[in-house]
Amino acid sequence: MLALLLTLVTTISSQAELRLGVKGGVTVNELRFNRDVMNADNRAGFTGGLVADLSLPVTGLGVEASLLYTHRDNELSDGYETFKRDYIDIPVHVRLKFGILGLGKVISPYVFTGPSFSILFHDDMPSNYDNSRTYTSWDIGGGVELLNHLRVSASYAIGFTKAMRSVNLDYEKPSVQGKDRYWTLTAAYLF
Repeated sequence: MLALLLTLVTTISSQAELRLGVKGGVTVNELRFNRDVMNADNRAGFTGGLVADLSLPVTGLGVEASLLYTHRDNELSDGYETFKRDYIDIPVHVRLKFGILGLGKVISPYVFTGPSFSILFHDDMPSNYDNSRTYTSWDIGGGVELLNHLRVSASYAIGFTKAMRSVNLDYEKPSVQGKDRYWTLTAAYLF
């Protein structure tokens, strides 16, 4: 039994296809706060970087990991100006691709889900707010692969951990914490 399992794993891994590529797109970010004391308007930013894709044979399953620079803008409705945050994002997605009979090499729709890890490296927040240096979100999305090289996708991310919090407030104001929720539209080219 063990020999059969090892043979199966070796066969599948030897037929798995690893491809590298580039990815770029637009993000639309919204901070959701734990208290109803302010709102953050949706703002567009951008993302881009490298992508690695491992596709398993026959099954349609695959894993995609990216290393992306992501720029997010936010505008708070309590009178503050727009502030910027720059991240290194590392999304790791499990993908299921659906073959269309006879068109698999031309067009293949897919769905994906998985965590995204973000590392803050620049912000220009007002002094009474503090950004978390790292946070985690969960992505859910779908897309289409064209001509076996070009991928166009849309995803929605729900923040698990707080992205920012208020600091240095007087005792009359409640503490505020915000979590990111954002849409991402991307195009990737795999070589």
